[in-house]
Amino acid sequence: MRPKTMSETRTIVSSVAIALLIISAGCSAFAGGSGPAEETVSPTETPEPTPESIETQTPEPTETESTPVATKGTETETESTTEGDLSKAEKFEEFDENMQYLYDADEENRSVEMEAFPDNDSYHITVEMRDTTNFTKTRNDRLNPLWKYYAIVEDYNNNDDHLPDRDHTYIPDTVNVTFVTEDGGVFETTHIKYIWAYKYYTDEWSLQVFMAKYGSTTEEGPAYHEKGR
Repeated sequence: MRPKTMSETRTIVSSVAIALLIISAGCSAFAGGSGPAEETVSPTETPEPTPESIETQTPEPTETESTPVATKGTETETESTTEGDLSKAEKFEEFDENMQYLYDADEENRSVEMEAFPDNDSYHITVEMRDTTNFTKTRNDRLNPLWKYYAIVEDYNNNDDHLPDRDHTYIPDTVNVTFVTEDGGVFETTHIKYIWAYKYYTDEWSLQVFMAKYGSTTEEGPAYHEKGR
């Protein structure tokens, strides 16, 4: 700001000096003398276009002001990219919460234990069967993990803004299920794959194919018996 003020001061002083010289030259001309003609040359010694050239160069700082704006924009993009990133373990924690919620909301009284294994993209459910001698209860207990898993798969794939920031990476690729008797013996083991549930969700598979695929993975445990079939 100081160089610009000095320039303006010089311009004003030069203008006053020129005006005084013109006035004095006019007065001497009216007096009839020729001496002032030499003095009128002196105003031409004030080639003060330098203030104009200085002023035209000063807008360059606007380029400097623009650089912080670009920096802020870059920081904002970086934050938005990394802000929603979760680890596999954190995603599986949310899946576990959903599965726990579905079992807690179930009116049927059963004991269930769950554990996530993010390292190999799997999840394990241990279900205590209520009565392995009762066909209806045994059938429902076997199908429960399948329908609860499918409900979560459907929820994460629906594009309805219900879970806008989530996708299938929140869902374990394989859910291993162990059915145990009331005294803790292993009755059956089975597993569910994400691709099966997804094919049923997209109508690539019918309900019969989906359930048959699930049933084909069943293996009898040491505590298995024919009652309840």
